[in-house]
Amino acid sequence: MVRLIVTLIELIFCFLLQTSLFSFLRISGVVPDCLLILVITVAYTRGQIPAMVTAFFSGMLLDLCFSETVGFCAVLYMVVAFLAGYANKLYYERDYFIPGALIFAGEFLYSFLYYILFFLLRGRLSLPTYFIYTILPRMLYTVLAALALYPAFHGLHRLLLRLEGKIDD
Repeated sequence: MVRLIVTLIELIFCFLLQTSLFSFLRISGVVPDCLLILVITVAYTRGQIPAMVTAFFSGMLLDLCFSETVGFCAVLYMVVAFLAGYANKLYYERDYFIPGALIFAGEFLYSFLYYILFFLLRGRLSLPTYFIYTILPRMLYTVLAALALYPAFHGLHRLLLRLEGKIDD
């Protein structure tokens, strides 16, 4: 129950951070994907199923607030969470390279699939332009934001795992 409440608070915090504060701090017209950082943190520390549940609610929150079609962002987040959840087997407490690489790759995958669903299928074929002006800055900005957010989320999830008795000190 505590994990559910903490994850819900994290989800609301990331949503508000992504849609309010970072919308004023746009770089090259993009904002970092704080919800993706949360999803990958859950995938890396807890595994696929908790990450996919977190991803579903993160995506639905975005879809309900900002999208014309409900469910696409939720599915895209769930795909990223499923693939990132495999890294849970490589989990090491003090490793920050793997989560950083997962966030970088996850943002690329999410943005590329978003391009396919929302632009390519509608006849907009400018992938190099979209990659240079949207995907690449978003990937870099998300990884930059992850430098601040990931240690906090990771520490909180480690604390919850200790309280649940699933890891030792």
